Amino acid sequence: MNVDLKDWNKNVFGCLQSNQKRILNEIKDLDVKDDNEEFLENGRLRRMELLSQLRMVDNKLDSLSRQKARPNWFKSGDMNSKFYHSAIRWRRLKNEVKGVEVRGQWCEEPEGVHRETKSLFGKRFTATQEYGVNLSSVEFKSLPLEISIRMLTNFIEEEVKEALWQCEGSKSPGPDGFNFTFIKNCWDFLKSDIMEALYLFQETGNIPNGCNASFIALVSKVNDPLTLDQFRPIFLVAFFIRLLLRC
Repeated sequence: MNVDLKDWNKNVFGCLQSNQKRILNEIKDLDVKDDNEEFLENGRLRRMELLSQLRMVDNKLDSLSRQKARPNWFKSGDMNSKFYHSAIRWRRLKNEVKGVEVRGQWCEEPEGVHRETKSLFGKRFTATQEYGVNLSSVEFKSLPLEISIRMLTNFIEEEVKEALWQCEGSKSPGPDGFNFTFIKNCWDFLKSDIMEALYLFQETGNIPNGCNASFIALVSKVNDPLTLDQFRPIFLVAFFIRLLLRC
């Protein structure tokens, strides 16, 4: 059985390490030609094709490594071990934006990528008069008086806990570094501070500085993204704001 699996793996996947080395060497040769201004359009297309192949080979190697790492994971789990840090490093490298296409040219310089990212999101989040919204003549429906009064009543611990347990616990944490799994597991220790913060918000109507901070993360829409339009931005919001929206 093991012999059959080895033959099947060799015929279907080949030697992944050798393929990876071959692709990297060919990319290196194309980079040398680019430095010597011998880089033609077909060379650029070939480089993009090789990058796509490299991504596929890397994914297969990563999948193979994960399968081999399962015994270590069952043994070590999330302990602060070499295996844990290598897994975190692999995930960080996988999600890293290596470069983007700027006006038809591939750019990997950090300053160029930063400028392009800032320009794109600056245009997206800047209001213009042309696309402004005028709501002066719109009649909004209002809540009945009974419901309006109920919305002004203080939060109670039971409804806050219910809203908290409805939130997904394993999502990426915001700038505060905490996710909902941590809050749920430590609820008995944290509930007094959380309730005090919610009461303060109800009394003053203000959110302390830093509580509404968020990170913008880019999630790839396609394999091998080239332009920033092929990424979907998501906001990593602090848990307090998400909890406040739930309540």
